[in-house]
Amino acid sequence: MPAYLRRTLDEFIREEPNAVTGILQQAYASDGFVSQYTRQTQTWDQVVPELQRVFAQLLRSRPEAKDWTILLEYPLYRLRRRIDAVVLADNLIVVVECKAGADALTAADRHQVEEYALDLRDFHAQSYQRKIVPVLWSTCAESSVGTACSALTPSGGTVDAVVDVGGGCLAPFLAALPPSTTETVLGGEAWDRSTYRPVPNIIDAATSIFAGHDVRSIANADADNLQSAAARLVALIEQAREQQKRFLLILTGVPGSGKTLAGLHVVHSAVATRVERYGDIVYLSGNTPLVVVLREALARDEYLRSRRVGERRPLGVIRREVRARIQHINDFLQESLRGSPDAAPHEHVIIFDEAQRAWDEKQGIKEFKRTASEPALILELMSRHSDWCACVCLIGGGQEINSGEEGVFGWGEALRKMDPIEQAKWAVFAPPDVLEGGPSTGSLTLGDLPRNLAIHVEPELQLNVPRRSYRSPSVSRWVDSVLAGDETGARATVDELREYPVSITRSFAKAKSWLEERGRGERRYGLVASSGARRLRADGLGVSLNASAGAEIAQWYLNPRGDIRSSYALEVAANEYTCQGLELDFACVCWGGDLLWNEVARSWSYSRLLGTSWQRVRNRNSQRFLANSYRVLLTRAREGLILWVPSGDESDPTRCPGLFDATAAFLTRCGAAPIAVSPRP
Repeated sequence: MPAYLRRTLDEFIREEPNAVTGILQQAYASDGFVSQYTRQTQTWDQVVPELQRVFAQLLRSRPEAKDWTILLEYPLYRLRRRIDAVVLADNLIVVVECKAGADALTAADRHQVEEYALDLRDFHAQSYQRKIVPVLWSTCAESSVGTACSALTPSGGTVDAVVDVGGGCLAPFLAALPPSTTETVLGGEAWDRSTYRPVPNIIDAATSIFAGHDVRSIANADADNLQSAAARLVALIEQAREQQKRFLLILTGVPGSGKTLAGLHVVHSAVATRVERYGDIVYLSGNTPLVVVLREALARDEYLRSRRVGERRPLGVIRREVRARIQHINDFLQESLRGSPDAAPHEHVIIFDEAQRAWDEKQGIKEFKRTASEPALILELMSRHSDWCACVCLIGGGQEINSGEEGVFGWGEALRKMDPIEQAKWAVFAPPDVLEGGPSTGSLTLGDLPRNLAIHVEPELQLNVPRRSYRSPSVSRWVDSVLAGDETGARATVDELREYPVSITRSFAKAKSWLEERGRGERRYGLVASSGARRLRADGLGVSLNASAGAEIAQWYLNPRGDIRSSYALEVAANEYTCQGLELDFACVCWGGDLLWNEVARSWSYSRLLGTSWQRVRNRNSQRFLANSYRVLLTRAREGLILWVPSGDESDPTRCPGLFDATAAFLTRCGAAPIAVSPRP
């Protein structure tokens, strides 16, 4: 949807203020905000005449600005917000956030308008490589014209530093903008209707979907098949219902390709449009931190939306409602298994995220006192439906990080152990890599399946493009090469990373500064470290998020800058258990002694700290889990990554400087760019 209103400055100042407000109201209603008319209309009644006075003053000192374009209420679907005003000043884009009646401007206000500018830079085609100037304008705050104008200085990128403008200083500031140095100017209509392809993080995406936005408005459908894959899952679920069949649907994808987003889209699509046909549907995950953060994010978002429309629903009530839509797999199984042995679950459809981490039979005995794996338990429960059911498994490659996690092979094993009569009632719909192996499944397959089981190959159910690192889809391939010890492959791949920086430093202080310098706007940054990197405490990093600390995890991912409990504080690191399935915009991977490069053997050394010394990990599965832990850490960042490799200490046998030096040298040869080398203490 384009801006609510677009005019040249000359046209805008000639319109009746009431007519402008009427146009904005009509567009507002079309955008689904009917219940907020009064408060929003009052704001427009105040701002529109003030803007007209500003532009009239501007044209008196700079007449050629009459052809500039003003756009009011330009929507940003990734953020589910609207920019108050955008001024296209020849070849400059001025993003104006208006704080009507405010006599002071806050850091949160500045981060907000800066995030608007960054969003345009990253996802708006006509804004690509254009100079964008974020302006925070308060109609009552004081500021001098000189201060505002001098703030417009090169920032080393296309998005300038935020400029605070108060009172009547907006017109002088705009008049002082540098004249165009190129014949290429921004056309109002072309910019307004430009392609906007946002790539939201998982939290933004989840809240957008459950707020009613279609996946097409928050995903780059041209770059991947996320939209079509989600639509295919919905169609297959509908087919299962119509044909009264039992379907096992498998969606695969490399890390960060949007599997969770696709699953949430299916849940919301069913709840919003077909609940009377589907019966209940639920999103399940064994990833406790992911469940905790998604629940809290959705609850907070719904609470704020209810307050905006005057409902003031209690947050506790909303949290309970969200729990019914997003459940932990353990809770689902415990609830379903404690009833009658023949009772089917309420849900005809389940979406099981990170299904590659489902427990094997040994863990099933330990956790549920039943001699069956998690896949077997789930298929047995869903088979209790006498009519139809659909089980959707979202599977990622190389993400198994614990003993007892069999990957996609565990689902094949559950099908093989099923009673032959029951087998014949199921049909499997899966992409080729589930049958042949590939990066999306960690090279694992379902294995040989029974002949009486219908198998349907669905190429569309494989997500191949990593959306998390939207600046470069090659990040996961670079990580694969690094963890495979393939220096040549990594070096060749790093050239494809383009605008995605991968840096390395030996200084913890410099690593944190690197994050802070890049964390502009509302971009989130934080520290991640392996749960086995226990000697990082000697370097000042002794605390990591515990997977059972639900409230602390939610605060780390959701609380704003300035809150010491948030990731921004750079005091607590998330480990592979508390960051898998979640993401940051910028991350520092704090390298530990559990995975170090052996220059003599030209391979990785896998270790576990026992007591006061490191012990070699020789079990191949345990080595795979450890490598996958670092795969999770290295693929958490959407926009850039820095590796901090400690210097070690000659006097401490658990922190051998030579091993850390070799590791840093290998990572550098793989393409990580050094930012500094601190002297060894």
